[in-house]
Amino acid sequence: MTAPGRGDRDIEGEWEDATEAQTGPLLGRLGRTYQLEGALRCYPEGETEADLLLGAEALDVEGHGLLRLRYARRHGAALLLAFQGFRTPERARALVNARVHLDARDAEAARRLEAADPLPTGIPVTVDGVPFGLLEEVVPGTQPRLRVRSAAGTFLVPALAPYVKATREHVELVDPPEGLLDEPEPG
Repeated sequence: MTAPGRGDRDIEGEWEDATEAQTGPLLGRLGRTYQLEGALRCYPEGETEADLLLGAEALDVEGHGLLRLRYARRHGAALLLAFQGFRTPERARALVNARVHLDARDAEAARRLEAADPLPTGIPVTVDGVPFGLLEEVVPGTQPRLRVRSAAGTFLVPALAPYVKATREHVELVDPPEGLLDEPEPG
């Protein structure tokens, strides 16, 4: 166990109405169980998401609702999360591969996640200087993507690609690869 203040949280007490959760932003995915205490590895979408996971009291785990954390701490490139009611590896295996979301009622954490978003939505997107559409969303992750809405539909563009030049006022796609903007996202 790490020293307090270095990414380790032990939380005691009761948690009211742990089953009624609204899904908030995606923070990460749960991986394999860890040791005999029922903890699971968690792979966060990014550093901001990792910080939010480490500071959370409860998380919305897909298929299981809002679950209260016993502790959260760093473990190499991943995090370890241990949930109330899942104190053995056998019980915790039910959570493997589940996506973990922020509790939608945690307004402060949602503000922190939004503040970490470097690009504002609604800014214009151009392709080789020609207006194309508007930035709808920055999809976070280890490889963030830009969701761009145009008259032809919605497109996902890799945010860190060399042909993407982004400022807080404008996104320019300079000589994007063939086919990138041919087929919009379904739906």
